[in-house]
Amino acid sequence: MKPKNSKERRIAFLKFLGMFIVTVFTILAATFFKYKVPEKENTLLREEANMFKMGKKFQSHFFNEMKSAKGLIDSMDIEGQNVSYQNSLISAKIVDLQNMIPTKEMSDTYDMYMDVVQLYVELQMAKDKLYDLKDAEQTIAEYKVALEGCREDLKEVRRELAIERR
Repeated sequence: MKPKNSKERRIAFLKFLGMFIVTVFTILAATFFKYKVPEKENTLLREEANMFKMGKKFQSHFFNEMKSAKGLIDSMDIEGQNVSYQNSLISAKIVDLQNMIPTKEMSDTYDMYMDVVQLYVELQMAKDKLYDLKDAEQTIAEYKVALEGCREDLKEVRRELAIERR
């Protein structure tokens, strides 16, 4: 015996099955996005944190090298230093600083690091000029003493000339 409403039952069953599949798919999709998307975000955040740590480590190393270069530049003020040797050490340190800077594509602070290196080059040149002009101060003092002596001699000669004219 066959039921009279078998066609309606089949349509209702297929509607139920379709709604069941849509509902299960929605639940599975929600579960997937709940667990997989944060996992990818966490991976990206970990990579970003590692890049930040590497940048901080590089900055610390760069700062230590800067202090070392500044110490070499400051040592030029010490009497009895071999200036040409000190200049070669400073130049080598500055070149090392410049070589350790990451490329412009890898770092957004490339220009800042290059400006720092350029400042150290200018500081080295200024210290070198200052060292060269150190003897000039003594020479100027000697010339001032000689000028005073010449002025005294000139006054004396003018006095004698005035006496001779009378």
